[in-house]
Amino acid sequence: MKFFYSTLVVSLFLLTSCNNAKEKMLCKRWQVSDVLFINEKEAIVQSDTMQGNLQQRTEIILKDVMMKNIYEFRSDGTYLTGNAAANAEGKWELSGNNIKFISDNGKEKKEKIVPIEKLQDDSLVLLLKQDQTTIQLKLILTPIQH
Repeated sequence: MKFFYSTLVVSLFLLTSCNNAKEKMLCKRWQVSDVLFINEKEAIVQSDTMQGNLQQRTEIILKDVMMKNIYEFRSDGTYLTGNAAANAEGKWELSGNNIKFISDNGKEKKEKIVPIEKLQDDSLVLLLKQDQTTIQLKLILTPIQH
């Protein structure tokens, strides 16, 4: 029985330690350094020429906007994201290999779960699926040096 409890305590410690290490890596200001589109060729092939041109223009505009974004994850569990035009803030949580963004403007509470493909001290890769389109993308982020 003692062995079981010892094993449980050690396991919980390891799980908590790993999560804290991930949180420490995440807690900084990140700048979008690149935007990669996923399955873009399939989306264009399945559509007609006019739709394909529209998709390409949408991607160019979206990449331009996304490249100006900054994501700041604070150790108190809050985040700030945006650019010169607009920003958003709220709370964040790590859940496995996902970041849960929680915003509450007083009228409604929204949650968005964003998968993390890669998290290291010098890089963060997030997988996004736009709500308004079928475009899926990867955001490549690098830390901003103070």
